[in-house]
Amino acid sequence: MVKTKRISSMITVSLLLTSLMAACGNNNNANESSNANASASADANTDSASNATPEASKEPEKPLEYSFLDLYRSAKPVGIDNPNDVVTPWVEKKFNIKLKEYTTGGDRTATDVLNMMVAAGNLPDVVIVPHPFKAQFYETGQFADLSEYKDLLVNMNQYTSDLGWNNLSLDGKLVGLPNTAEPDMTKPDLASQVNSDIFYQPLNNWVPVVREDILKQLGYTFKPLSQLQGELDANPRQIALDDATLEPAINTFEDFEKLLYQIKDLHLKVDGKELIPLEMPDWGAYHFSVLFSPTGGWYYDKAADKVTGYLDNPGMKEYYQTLAKWMKDGILDKNWLINKPEQAQEKIASGRVAVTMWAPDMTAARNALKAKNPEAEMHPINWPAPKYAEKSYVDAASPAGWPIFMINKNVKDIPRLLKYFDWFYSEEGKDITAWGPEEAGLWEMKDGKKVFKDEKLWEAIRDTKKTEDGKNQEYYGILGTSESSITAPAPGYNNKTPYYSYPIKLDAYDRLHIYLSNPKISYDGSVLPAMTGASSETNGYYWSTARQKVAQILSAKSDAAFDKQWDEVVNDFKQKSNYDAAVQEMKKAFDNVLSGK
Repeated sequence: MVKTKRISSMITVSLLLTSLMAACGNNNNANESSNANASASADANTDSASNATPEASKEPEKPLEYSFLDLYRSAKPVGIDNPNDVVTPWVEKKFNIKLKEYTTGGDRTATDVLNMMVAAGNLPDVVIVPHPFKAQFYETGQFADLSEYKDLLVNMNQYTSDLGWNNLSLDGKLVGLPNTAEPDMTKPDLASQVNSDIFYQPLNNWVPVVREDILKQLGYTFKPLSQLQGELDANPRQIALDDATLEPAINTFEDFEKLLYQIKDLHLKVDGKELIPLEMPDWGAYHFSVLFSPTGGWYYDKAADKVTGYLDNPGMKEYYQTLAKWMKDGILDKNWLINKPEQAQEKIASGRVAVTMWAPDMTAARNALKAKNPEAEMHPINWPAPKYAEKSYVDAASPAGWPIFMINKNVKDIPRLLKYFDWFYSEEGKDITAWGPEEAGLWEMKDGKKVFKDEKLWEAIRDTKKTEDGKNQEYYGILGTSESSITAPAPGYNNKTPYYSYPIKLDAYDRLHIYLSNPKISYDGSVLPAMTGASSETNGYYWSTARQKVAQILSAKSDAAFDKQWDEVVNDFKQKSNYDAAVQEMKKAFDNVLSGK
């Protein structure tokens, strides 16, 4: 039995990284994707890479145990110490490596937990942590430089791009391991496979969505989602350019603003209330800023060799002036800053909103709209080009994954532990962690494919529910939910999962949304999340304080009053968020990530 500990909170800390993570809501759908190009020779380069049995062909190595600190999850996952786990015993037998102790940080910040454990001298062997903390953690002197062992990471290297490895490095030192790394699209064979893989869903984020019935009323032409859904049902395929085409095109900010004012001029009412042309959540202003600015967060202008962030980014003042104008003109919901989630849901679901980017439950909202009017579907459209930048990004990519793994420098056998972790990226590792071993009896071969013996189990997995007797993937520890999988790095792309064995059902809304939103994620390294101590401080002040202060000046009574208040808010932001130090630190972070580019 694994010893489990949880560190509870005794103090309040103002670092609000988690609020940004919740707002962004990126999803990589790792269980539905993978790389089939990992070679057998790569597996052979990993100590104990047997594709047939966990039994070692040579004398077994001595037992190796490791302790694990989880600073990504606040509560212990179901998979830890699960008596029905069919994956972990097999993996333990194969490698003679097992988890000794699992600890979560609870509701304390990563910084608090780290400082406490370092002071007590009981830092666990392996730590999973959001990657913006990696510099702060490594600077404690408690974590290993893994550079000399990188050649051991044969399977990880097949997935991880140079940009990903750079994200894991500090001053040329490899300080972390990739976890759910995005596939390296610079490798032609892998890129070809991923691009043709209908099951793979890449990283995605936000785009505007517009009611189809209103677009039609205004004379826009496009492929309705109902038609696209019929095409995908009849012949599952990748989304193509003509699926996303809108005419007349909305290519510029002026095109987008014209649409909003055209909607206003329709003077539509729903249940006696005026239609709201544009709705967004309070945190959505960060993302909608791409109408004007290169991004809402940290940005590197390569031509100018300059780092800026948040309210200091190009076009931000003009962007907020536009929001103020839209509120005054009745374009943007006057209550967008104070709407509770249930209020936003009701407005969208009842048909009172024409354009938005988010609903607490978009599926429920869409179903409610179509129940009233089958043509009132919410249709994703592309972001227009920004006014004050050549290109813009809604969010940064995480080419090495958002939470990464760091290794305590005092671990006795780092090479052996790393080769063990690398196995999870191998063909065998992906297969075993997805299906479980053959002797578990969960699957069988039919027509050349693995399928579950119990069809009800597959239906539960597919429909994200449980069987009548309470079983799903977590019950058995398959599909990456086992104790061994939770406490080891995982590939972000796995084509060994059960989804590949069954007919695919594509959702037109989801697929079009992904198609349009993925290009708005920065894969070129020009946009990064906060990656250092000072930049995290700046990020925290923006989300906790600065954005509320900006909201207060949107009702300024004159341009002069807005100008004065804007300058005051920006100066306050720079002075109280440690902005100048953050800019210097982020310049080093950008240089590190972009080294060689």
